[in-house]
Amino acid sequence: MPRSLAISAFWGNFFEHYDTALFGFLSPFLAPLIFPGQDPLTALILTYALIPMGMLARPLGSLVFGYIGDNYGRKKALILTFSGMSIVSFMIAFSPTYASAGLIAPLIFCLGRILQNFCSAGETVGGAIFLLENCSPKRQNFVSSLYSASTIGGILAASLSVSLLYYGNFLSLGWRLLYIVGGVMTLMVCFMRGMQDKTIFSKEKPTSYKLTEVVNSHKFKIFLIMISSGFSYANYCIALVLMNGLIPLITPHSPEKMMGINTALLALDFIALPFFGWLSDKVGREKLMLGSCLAIILTSLPLFMLLKGAGICTIILVRIAFVLFGVAFAAPFHAWTQQLLPPYCRYIIISLGYALGSQLFGGPTMALSLWLFQKTGSLLSIPFYWMGLSLICFIVLCLHFAKRGARYEIAHSR
Repeated sequence: MPRSLAISAFWGNFFEHYDTALFGFLSPFLAPLIFPGQDPLTALILTYALIPMGMLARPLGSLVFGYIGDNYGRKKALILTFSGMSIVSFMIAFSPTYASAGLIAPLIFCLGRILQNFCSAGETVGGAIFLLENCSPKRQNFVSSLYSASTIGGILAASLSVSLLYYGNFLSLGWRLLYIVGGVMTLMVCFMRGMQDKTIFSKEKPTSYKLTEVVNSHKFKIFLIMISSGFSYANYCIALVLMNGLIPLITPHSPEKMMGINTALLALDFIALPFFGWLSDKVGREKLMLGSCLAIILTSLPLFMLLKGAGICTIILVRIAFVLFGVAFAAPFHAWTQQLLPPYCRYIIISLGYALGSQLFGGPTMALSLWLFQKTGSLLSIPFYWMGLSLICFIVLCLHFAKRGARYEIAHSR
């Protein structure tokens, strides 16, 4: 695998997730700026509700960039996605607040989230496909975990940046600078990709196909990717975003302290992903992914019970557990989706399934969880949605693995 290819894939994924993660980490600060006059919990719910606003835009973007990637080459699709991401970063950086623009402010933030989702729909999956198609099958689990680590690296950079602004009391102006930095860096990665030889971006000549026929023939695999990607996204939302806004509401600990802990947890996530990629080679992808689902089903309720008025050590241990549950599922995820489909339609099917799953099932996690908490007043209501998604994912994966095992036995009995 050419080194320049791997670098552009990792850095592209890094900065794509840096940009998209900023809004989640800035939400507790931006909430009163976007929705002033609301009580803190309602303002936070409304701000978190902007995160899945790309529900329509991301699937549409996956169809557009997936079709381009399969039919006109991976390079063209990946350059287009990153050009759009850079433009959106600058748009959010210079967006007004409610105090200066009234209702136009949340509308601009909403539009920014929609365009950001549209452009990023082809980047995460496209970068993983392009990388894994050019590495040895024996190394795919480990390379998949490294690619996921670049995801966490981008999120870690966003978290660290926000934490530094919190502690430096510079957030009121500095948050715009963070988006400007993201826009500049995405332009640089886009330039890097444009300079690379197009032949390294595709091992096969692009194949034309009818979109409706391809989607119709892979309905179950789209659904399978939807459920699994939604579950993986929900894991991230619970462990590394929701907790930053929730814990200051139920304990004396400040948002600044939570962001500091969050940065350390992201560093743990970053380090743990390659280890779990190695572990998936030893114990198998299936066992690791199913084990993650079971761990959440069995432990999320008792762990949430510990959070009410909890001390800092208890909070850290609970959040570490949630992070590791997510890492176990995420490490082999891209390698697993890669082997589900043939190369000619891999980009569009995985992109579509990932976009639908992350937006329909993963994106609403935080707003729904906090809404349940607001309505019931009980911490135990928060993980209900997460647990339900874990159970569905566990069942669907079991059906898929059983079906695949049956086909393997039939093939080898002939």
